[in-house]
Amino acid sequence: MSIRADRQGPSLQLGFTLIEALVAAVVLSVGLLGLGGLLGISVRMNQGALLRTQATNLAYEITDAMRANRANAAAYAGNYTTACSVSYARTGSVIATADVNEWNNRLACLLPQGNGAVAVTTSGSRITVTVTVTWNEQVRFGGNAAESFIFTTEL
Repeated sequence: MSIRADRQGPSLQLGFTLIEALVAAVVLSVGLLGLGGLLGISVRMNQGALLRTQATNLAYEITDAMRANRANAAAYAGNYTTACSVSYARTGSVIATADVNEWNNRLACLLPQGNGAVAVTTSGSRITVTVTVTWNEQVRFGGNAAESFIFTTEL
């Protein structure tokens, strides 16, 4: 009986592992770029949600002040725009004026290009208030995307 030794020739797959490693690196880098883009969009959307929440809170804030001073609700009506003053001190001897001044400053400080309008309609004993808060959401990211929140309630 003869034992035959099989000889194996040189492997034809030399360098294939290197190609696999390069393809894996390309796939990983594309995935990481996609993840970075997704993170950027997430931060932008989160900032937008924060601004909408601030606008909602500001609208509720002025209507609560009006509800507390219902007899002078008409004094709150108007269009409000100002620059932010970080050293703001509450001013105005009339409660409605002081409330509006403080609210106006908070609009400017909490929202980019924040403005507000308050409309008061009286019908008998019913007082209907419409508060409009506007801001420019894209100021921090470049561009121009005016946003608004409109809130209507009865006092």
